[in-house]
Amino acid sequence: MSLPINLLMLFISVTFLIALIPGFVEMQNMAQQSDNLNCHGYVSYNEDGSTNPTLSGNSSRASASSIGCMAIKLYLPYIVLGVLIAGVAMIFYGRSGSDPMMQ
Repeated sequence: MSLPINLLMLFISVTFLIALIPGFVEMQNMAQQSDNLNCHGYVSYNEDGSTNPTLSGNSSRASASSIGCMAIKLYLPYIVLGVLIAGVAMIFYGRSGSDPMMQ
């Protein structure tokens, strides 16, 4: 594929990723709220947009897994980084490939 098409595909992928980030953050907050994981230090939002710091970890239970909480917090940056690396790799692959139209 040619470079403009690869750039367009990268732009579309990044646009979809940016549109999905609020959903990812909501799922991340739901996972951190669960009593089994019991992560401390996240910010929970009510339906009206106000914060509810009382949901930031269940103080009656110990934190179940600090590694699990760290993995939950890092999954969104890993997804963004993976999409960006794949997009840049796609652009470079498209430029180095032998295209008969370019010769």
